[in-house]
Amino acid sequence: MRPNCVSLWYYYLYSTMAPPSDMPDISSMKLSELKKELNLYCIDSSGFCEKSDFTSALQNARDTLPRPSTSYREVEQPPPPEEKKEKRSSKSSSKKSSSSSSHRRTGSSNGSNSTTPVVSTPIQQQTNPAPQPPTQQQTNNTHTNNNATNAKKSLARRSPVTALQQLREHPSERLLGERNNTFLPGSAFSFALRGSIREDDSAIISIPDGVCLKISSASVDRKEMETYLIQKGTIGISLKLSSEENPQLIPIWTFDKDKSTSYTVSNLGIEVCGPRKIRLLAFMEMGFRSGASVDLFLFGSVCLDRDKF
Repeated sequence: MRPNCVSLWYYYLYSTMAPPSDMPDISSMKLSELKKELNLYCIDSSGFCEKSDFTSALQNARDTLPRPSTSYREVEQPPPPEEKKEKRSSKSSSKKSSSSSSHRRTGSSNGSNSTTPVVSTPIQQQTNPAPQPPTQQQTNNTHTNNNATNAKKSLARRSPVTALQQLREHPSERLLGERNNTFLPGSAFSFALRGSIREDDSAIISIPDGVCLKISSASVDRKEMETYLIQKGTIGISLKLSSEENPQLIPIWTFDKDKSTSYTVSNLGIEVCGPRKIRLLAFMEMGFRSGASVDLFLFGSVCLDRDKF
């Protein structure tokens, strides 16, 4: 009669647990022996630092888990006792001899219509090799890489994005003032670009390594823009951007007094990761020669580069 699943489990539990005398004392074991036995219990010890962590984990495994001396296939169908194996081998040999003798008699009586008997052999039980624990060199390399990544991440958190625009008098090039702001990762980005028709008046945005700048929207003040558009020949203002890879200033968004229905754009989706510098210019289409200008306001956020951390 075949035992049910419950009896198989109790058979596996009591057959695999060794008496305490067979197990070495945990307190006298070396670190390599502790790691080896923990690996047999399929317990990952790569995150342990102190020897006490290894000993407590091994003691808990011995108290709560069966000793891993058999595979899953052997648990599902326990091997028969030695006596039964010997009886089965003797029975199989007697069956082979009887089948061969009957085959000879059949062959002699039927002539050429002889068939070869098929002998079934027991399938060898497959056992999965135990996973090898990581070597000391691999563990050291992992710790070194983690420490280097944490150091870079800590440095990036203290590295701000800087936005600088210098305002000069033309054509004398006399410095009238500057707009300079810094934004650490995790802060909101907001910067006011002074409108101009000269590329030299662009704002320089410096983004350090491991930091990402996101510009999502831009806007102009309604009252200031309406005052500017009163002048004859005025059209509007454009936001232009250039990068180190392409130094040409390219328009991204334009407020046109005849075509634009809103003073704000909120779907810019500009995302630049460092180390890199970009230039931003609020280009006045017309009217700047008369001395009138407006500010173009940028909004976004500063965060860490997710591709690096």
